[in-house]
Amino acid sequence: SKCLLFADDLKLFSSMNSNLDAALLQNDLDCLFKWCTVNKLHLNIEKCRILSYTRKSQPLNHVYIINDLVLSHSDSVTDLGIIFDTKLDFSQHINSMVSKAYHRLGILKHKTREFSSEIALKVLYYAHVRSSLEYCSIIWDPKYRNKIEIIEQIQNNFLQYLLYKKNGISYKIYLLPVYVICLIYLVCVPDEMFLVFFYFTR
Repeated sequence: SKCLLFADDLKLFSSMNSNLDAALLQNDLDCLFKWCTVNKLHLNIEKCRILSYTRKSQPLNHVYIINDLVLSHSDSVTDLGIIFDTKLDFSQHINSMVSKAYHRLGILKHKTREFSSEIALKVLYYAHVRSSLEYCSIIWDPKYRNKIEIIEQIQNNFLQYLLYKKNGISYKIYLLPVYVICLIYLVCVPDEMFLVFFYFTR
């Protein structure tokens, strides 16, 4: 198995094509527990989870054990603020992110009812709402139109709020003067930058 380590968070992962692969992963788990015991490191087994990434209708299921405790299987796991699901389509993450963004936008509207400065409103929006929508977008970049639209609707909602502050200006005409770039462009740009970086540094 291979591993990923960040601070005190460790992930073991391997491709599962047969029962032998599952047995090898179990052996690695046993070795990990022995190593932790020898080095007097506490392993919180209750927080350990098994997550399988697959699109197979009948994936290979195996019971994994650490110190005689059966590890529970999970449909999703949150890692550094990103929700990973078994299909890796990030629907759960996008739905959760959008819900939190609307909550933050609601607070922003409530706290800025007396504001008249367009610049101040945009700064607050970028800092407290849009920043959360751009976080790690290179990972969860939506591929389906319906997901893109629900994300863009958050920004449209904010622009409508600015329109409310500037009565009489058409919403479509208003998109250009405020200079707020469409979210989908800022989601795609990091992807392109990553590909360019990967190509020239490999």
